Amino acid sequence: MSKTPGVFDVVPTATAWTKGWTLTRDKASPVSQSYGYKIDLGLPDHLERHVVVAYDAGILRELTSKLHASGTWLKVCASPKEVTPLLHENWQVQAPEYLMAVALRNIAAVAPDGYRLSQCTSGAVSDVELRDLDGQLAARGRVAHSEGVATFDQIVTEPAHQRKGLGRVVMATLANLSIAREASVGVLVATEQGRALYQAIGWTLVSPVTAAVIA
Repeated sequence: MSKTPGVFDVVPTATAWTKGWTLTRDKASPVSQSYGYKIDLGLPDHLERHVVVAYDAGILRELTSKLHASGTWLKVCASPKEVTPLLHENWQVQAPEYLMAVALRNIAAVAPDGYRLSQCTSGAVSDVELRDLDGQLAARGRVAHSEGVATFDQIVTEPAHQRKGLGRVVMATLANLSIAREASVGVLVATEQGRALYQAIGWTLVSPVTAAVIA
């Protein structure tokens, strides 16, 4: 996935994220396609997902022109500027996202005063939670381990507990769990807000990601 430390290629990183995402969400394995992967989800508002790991205008235009069912999602490893002109009018482009990766390393992870840290693992997936002394959830995260890669997902800090370093503790704990499971690389897709946190703790931006849905 990485030629040199801190340098990650888009296609293998996006491929690893796609496979790991289905594990964290307990969904069917992605099916390989010429453009990347298709994931069947079967929910009314999330019928299927198409992940385009290598941007090609012609292939993307052909793919999206054939998709019309409500609840169809698209994620393309390219900027909105490149993707949006190729979509028909039924596609609704979402907020910018970012494919990111990191070479994992052990980091001390201690719950701040007033919080309790817990973790559990089931199969390939590990969960981490921070709760306050009243038992209220303050922050959480999940990671899936597969083929030496850890896919981080659902990293959330509740509004009342933000700006206290809880996100860093969750990420460090997930990284330590992943290293114990023999993962050496972490991958995720971040929001604009999450991107700042992850870059501050050493993650590398691999590619912009454009998400769109047929509502």
